[in-house]
Amino acid sequence: MRNMKKALFLTVAALTLAGATTGCVGKNNAFCLFNGLAKWNRSVSDNEWVNELIFLGLNIIPVYGVFLFADVLVFNSIDFWTDDNPVKNAFAAVEGTDGQGNAYAIVPNGDGTATLSYKDQVCTLTRQGDAVRVTQDGVYLGSFTRNGSLVTFTGADGSVQSALR
Repeated sequence: MRNMKKALFLTVAALTLAGATTGCVGKNNAFCLFNGLAKWNRSVSDNEWVNELIFLGLNIIPVYGVFLFADVLVFNSIDFWTDDNPVKNAFAAVEGTDGQGNAYAIVPNGDGTATLSYKDQVCTLTRQGDAVRVTQDGVYLGSFTRNGSLVTFTGADGSVQSALR
């Protein structure tokens, strides 16, 4: 009798969990963890055979399976219900060029900061309330704030520059 109650409880719990997460594909950042791993895997090497061997190894271990399981049951459900995925920036890096052909990259460090590389300069970006603080080798350079489409940079010397985004 006791085993039957336990089995019934586990069945009801499993069905409740399944019902609560059914259709909970994240609205904005679906499968961030899994897709981030896949993106990283494709960029590890310029040699497609090396990337394929890493892919196979990560499936044998099974890193891909664990990441997909975590996305399906945890992170996509959180994203669905809160519109915020806690791992949306786990692998996100922003790269591009400015209007004059200079390359830039912003890479998350995993500790709440990011590294900005631009024109042979490397800075650290740290979110501080509504602002993003910019430092280089521990020296404060200034901070960015955004108000709608207006982005303002306030330099360490108090100078202010604004631009519409």
